[in-house]
Amino acid sequence: MAAPATLFVYGTLRKGFDHPMSKILADSAKYIGKGTFQGLLFDRGPYPAAVVSYDKHCRVHGDVYELQEAKKVLQIMDEYEAAGELLETGVTFERKQVEIRMEDGSRRMAWVYLHSGYTDHFIPIEGGDYLRFKKP
Repeated sequence: MAAPATLFVYGTLRKGFDHPMSKILADSAKYIGKGTFQGLLFDRGPYPAAVVSYDKHCRVHGDVYELQEAKKVLQIMDEYEAAGELLETGVTFERKQVEIRMEDGSRRMAWVYLHSGYTDHFIPIEGGDYLRFKKP
């Protein structure tokens, strides 16, 4: 039997934000815990954008969910994240699998929505934690 699909969220869908899509996620997935991946996080106004980084010291913080009906939930999330579409803010998100380091030190693969494109004009979020950035 295959391992359940997991989703890593680093922005407005994290625990601590009151976003309508977070209810859908909470109803259709099991919260596993907090984790990080090797990447950079940027402020895009109403939401952040993340990219994978080669710098081992750069981490993006977020929450990990185990998806109950992965195909259905990922389809909903793809639509919400506008995966593959160029947004007005100049961001295009793609769903990719990355290795997540959980708080307990374990590692697991999870889907995450990453920005695909240039980040030269983006404002970095120091420390890679959007929740801490928005709610200090």
